[in-house]
Amino acid sequence: MTDFSQFDLHPALNKALDKLAFTEATDVQIHTIPAAMKGGDLMVSARTGSGKTAAFLLPVLHRFLLDHQPKTSTRALILVPTRELALQTEKAFEKFAAFTQLKIGRIMGGEAYKHQVATLRRNPEFLVATPGRLVEHIKNGNTDFTDLEVLVLDESDRMLDMGFKDAMLLIAEACKTERQNLLFSATLKHKGIGGISGLLQNPERIQIDDLRDGHSNITQQRVLADDDRHKEKLIVKLVEEENASRVIVFCSTRLECQKVSNLLRANKLVSEYIHGEVEQNQRKQVLNRFRDGKIRVLVATDVAARGLDISDIDLVINFTIAYSGDEHVHRIGRTGRADKQGLAITLVGPSEWNGMSRIERYLKIRLSPRTVKGLEANYKGPKKLKSSGKAAGPKKKKNKQAAAKGNKKTTTKKAKTPTSSGADKTRKPEARVSLGDGTAPLKRRKPQS
Repeated sequence: MTDFSQFDLHPALNKALDKLAFTEATDVQIHTIPAAMKGGDLMVSARTGSGKTAAFLLPVLHRFLLDHQPKTSTRALILVPTRELALQTEKAFEKFAAFTQLKIGRIMGGEAYKHQVATLRRNPEFLVATPGRLVEHIKNGNTDFTDLEVLVLDESDRMLDMGFKDAMLLIAEACKTERQNLLFSATLKHKGIGGISGLLQNPERIQIDDLRDGHSNITQQRVLADDDRHKEKLIVKLVEEENASRVIVFCSTRLECQKVSNLLRANKLVSEYIHGEVEQNQRKQVLNRFRDGKIRVLVATDVAARGLDISDIDLVINFTIAYSGDEHVHRIGRTGRADKQGLAITLVGPSEWNGMSRIERYLKIRLSPRTVKGLEANYKGPKKLKSSGKAAGPKKKKNKQAAAKGNKKTTTKKAKTPTSSGADKTRKPEARVSLGDGTAPLKRRKPQS
């Protein structure tokens, strides 16, 4: 057991931690905080819900409190993939820095641009930003990172998945060259990490757990379903069976989100939805109400799979299969946070078995089968399975003789057209007009009588 007093943090930070009743540090904090305080670059692999926000905020806050520089421009930039994560990072900062004079600014889409320009002009010591909106400000000359000391790339794998590689490189180029870089990712094996690892100088690698590891505290189950209408009924029943007070349902599309949420409301379950097209102010209101327990079921697309730091989520339901094993892990990681017990249930339709099997094979797990009394599916899964767990289709019979006959047919010469007399006579080629050697005049064909 390691408590925060062993890190020898600034007294103002210890006071904040005492107020928050933070005593025992998590694994990622135990390994990352001392390493970050040394000032070198880090590449850290840690799953969501492991306490990594504190792992990078506390050492940077400690550094700035020991070296007070009030007349500089922004000293630390925290780059995050989603607006939700930006808001939560800002809240975490305000709690840890409650007894300091250090300030943080927020730059992200969905908020007034001119207000963000004013924020940048105030030069807060810390800035948390999403890549897309920050690039706009950089191109318009609104930023000043000449004094930047620390660049944090939080959930780098997610930013790469969202296509922000070029934005990340552009932002890093706009920063002071001599700086500390702290890269956090659910996995350091992501195919795109190599494309941005050049931003770091001889980084120390800290691997707490790989994306495929961990989450042993989360029970994972699957329930077979006949179609979407059947899935909708299953969600209502599962929430009732588990007596869950706080539930997240993940859907693949915005339309599904709205439809499922409306159906839950029709069944007297307090539900709201969030997706990429919902206005930022509305999203904030929905998330705050969900945190406060005023919403029982939150329906969301994968935009909410990262960055949601809401404790005590009893149940996660996958209405549709995640498009990848990594995304599946980020979804179910909303429950069982801080090593508490959690439950994640995936609804599997007739066309989704192979998608589920692919995720199982990637994560080296098997989802436990579950049935819901009174809502058993007619679909019982594939009749035959491959060794990989995927559905086995009918084998294609290979008939060598048929194949040989087919080849013969394609090479057989065309039948000769019989003459009027019935005999096979070879047709003489028609006489052609000679074009000469290019210098002699053309010979004319004799007129036919």
